[in-house]
Amino acid sequence: MRSVFSFFLAFLLTLTAASAQTDKAESAALKQANDLVAQRKYSSAFALLQKFDPQNSRPAVVMRKQEIALSYNITTREYEIFSMKDLALVETLEQMRAQRSYDSAYRFPIETALLNLKRRNPTNYKLDKALGDYYYSAQQCDCAEKAKGEDKLFALMVRHYEVAHLRGYGDYLSYYALGYAHERLGNFAQSVGPFRRSIQLKKDFPDAHYHLAYSLLELKQLEKSRDEVRLAMNLYTDEQFKSDAAYMLADIEEQIKRVAEGKPAKPSRSKPRTTPVTATTAATTTPATEPEPINPTELATVKPKLLAALKGKNKPEIVRLTQQLYQLAPKDESTYRELLDLYLSNNQGPDLITFFTEQAAVPNQDPLAQGYQRLYLGHLYLEQKNNLQAHNQFVLARQFLVQALPANNSALAVIDQLIASTPQD
Repeated sequence: MRSVFSFFLAFLLTLTAASAQTDKAESAALKQANDLVAQRKYSSAFALLQKFDPQNSRPAVVMRKQEIALSYNITTREYEIFSMKDLALVETLEQMRAQRSYDSAYRFPIETALLNLKRRNPTNYKLDKALGDYYYSAQQCDCAEKAKGEDKLFALMVRHYEVAHLRGYGDYLSYYALGYAHERLGNFAQSVGPFRRSIQLKKDFPDAHYHLAYSLLELKQLEKSRDEVRLAMNLYTDEQFKSDAAYMLADIEEQIKRVAEGKPAKPSRSKPRTTPVTATTAATTTPATEPEPINPTELATVKPKLLAALKGKNKPEIVRLTQQLYQLAPKDESTYRELLDLYLSNNQGPDLITFFTEQAAVPNQDPLAQGYQRLYLGHLYLEQKNNLQAHNQFVLARQFLVQALPANNSALAVIDQLIASTPQD
């Protein structure tokens, strides 16, 4: 009997050690993926997790894959296949999505993976939040789960978010999405609590104030509705959304006036916005200076000639063709990227530094062109390991580009990262 017990104990200890080792490997994989995401190597991060858990059997890994796939994909098909890309320092997701430029495509049927995990792990309520996030994202993008219809998606959001929130798993966006689902289903009284919780977690999130105002208006709580829509109007930066809030405010004040005069209230003219701004759907603003796109036909003519001149080290032709390519579209960032790739692939970065420096010295230029000149000078100086010059050029680039790009343009955030991460030594 003792030998049987000893064997069983040894077996348990082996299982425990194996489980601890697997958990350690999972933590290491998640950390490595997070590091890659921080470097904007989204395709590599997803590939790493896909290789670590190809069967989608580990909840933490699957939920991180979901976050990466939904937040950083270039294209998606029905939220089952996702294309992704590792971004260069000067690339943005918006640019890559417009160009549909990606490195790899991955099959990852999110709903199936999450539901299978939930069946095997019924008390893992983080999976309920992940399912709520998935259904909210599907409803917002209108690119998946169309057969279910919006009302079914809203009902699924309510079911899973309420379970997750009851167990303490929620954030400002999930509470907002729950309130939004209730509101769209006509459950205005049930939407108030989640909206208020969202605001408690993030006071400056204007959509929560706006939709809370709408629900309160439907509930005839006019003064409270007026307070919330005023907050939303002050917080919005997008002019269209400000206008929507102003329209609702005028509607509310008319209702308050009619009640004060003893007149019957009219039906509300305001409607809930069906495509609200979220953490991943930022409002766009027209830039102060519209860049002209580079003409692909002209580029296809000049680029091979410049490449041949660079390979042959034909200086007069290099100067002439570089100027010709540059003049195709000096306010389009792709012009600078083309020149950078051509010169660096032929080990002639210092000559491009000379060219961009000469262009930067030309007076009275458009700030967009000046900003890109400085940005790519910074990149070239980084290649030369001249960190001080690179840092200075990035600072100048931001000073010019902030005049030409909207405040929420992701290029400015990239430059901020470059400034912060370039040591001044």
